[in-house]
Amino acid sequence: MTVIKLPRNICILLKYVDPSPRQRVFYLGVVYTGPQLCQDVTELFLKRHGIIGGVRMWSLITYDKYDIDDSRRYSIELDKCVEDDVPDMLCQYFIGKHITFNDLRKFGWNGNVINNAKIIDFKKD
Repeated sequence: MTVIKLPRNICILLKYVDPSPRQRVFYLGVVYTGPQLCQDVTELFLKRHGIIGGVRMWSLITYDKYDIDDSRRYSIELDKCVEDDVPDMLCQYFIGKHITFNDLRKFGWNGNVINNAKIIDFKKD
């Protein structure tokens, strides 16, 4: 018997278009969600909100129907965070590896990159 394990969530970046300066919603890609062999396709977008009190908020949204019988698609906010936490939010939804810091800068992201890795030097002097 052979068991093949497939990754649960896969992000596929379909196309990348340079955003215009006034654009507020940016296409990120497609994520497969749900159990194996019954996966749904979800398109994810990153939305930039205005600056309130010196803090800019970002949200991860998708467009979908609330009901199967509904004819309209609505904007559904999946997650929301402050500007510095955008890379962590993207990693939680398995798309952090596919979006670079340069891409985020093109979207208007001005967050700080926190590198808190501890470096251990094993060389003997």
